[in-house]
Amino acid sequence: MITRNNTPFVIAVTLAVLLSFCSGPAQSQEKEPLKLCVHPYLSASELVKRYTPLAEYLGRELGRPVMLEIGTSYDAHIHRIANGLVDIAFMGPASYVKLTSQYGKRPLLAAFKTKEGKFFHGHIMVRKDSPVAALAQLKGKRFVFGDRSSTLSHIVPRYMLQKAGIDLKDFSQVSYVANHDNIALGILAGTFDAGAVKEEVFLQYEPQGLRSLARSAPITDHVFIARDNLPKETVHALRKAFLQLSDSAGGRQIISGMRSDVIALVPSDERDFDALRAIMNELKQAGVEL
Repeated sequence: MITRNNTPFVIAVTLAVLLSFCSGPAQSQEKEPLKLCVHPYLSASELVKRYTPLAEYLGRELGRPVMLEIGTSYDAHIHRIANGLVDIAFMGPASYVKLTSQYGKRPLLAAFKTKEGKFFHGHIMVRKDSPVAALAQLKGKRFVFGDRSSTLSHIVPRYMLQKAGIDLKDFSQVSYVANHDNIALGILAGTFDAGAVKEEVFLQYEPQGLRSLARSAPITDHVFIARDNLPKETVHALRKAFLQLSDSAGGRQIISGMRSDVIALVPSDERDFDALRAIMNELKQAGVEL
């Protein structure tokens, strides 16, 4: 049985970051605001807290307001970017692959970098008191995924399960929920037997009673991109602003505020996504809906 949590995705939150440009040129106040949109991988309130400092920083660096917007779903986020309704976007790697395969490449601004490089991991997990000790033992259990376009709460774990010989029909129930937090909380509450999240979320909830069954291979991390027809000088200014963040204590605080294990923002390259493209192509050939 496949079910979907019918609780609506978080209502779109558009936060107009009010900045003061009193010390800058008067004409800067006349410039159109830029829109920075983040996909809803966590709750809207949490994402507003994490990305408001970045929006404020970019506004100061570019001398124009930057508005923070939280997408209503992964696909809605891709749609808005594709239609030029977003100037700057923060995207998961699978969403970026989907975007570029359907609508063409976009200017890459920067990528997250951890101590391991431009990569992150995910976990397939159960409660600590679960008798399940291996992926093969998940057959007959209730499994929960995140959004179908989510890299580490759907796409990569589907690939991991496939390699372990497990198909959706092998579960007693398959559910999809809005974000990574809901997956972890649902497993802890006993609503689901197992699920998959990014490592950051797993480590957050592990002390509350979660256990990892499998850790994914390294997957290229999240990226910031620009609207395809944004003026070149604006793209250049944005890229410079992102890449110099780690040069100051204040900038590093903004970076760690977005995700605690990220140590810098670094240049991104289309080749970074090749391994994930291969995984997604293999899943499509196997009939997996992404």
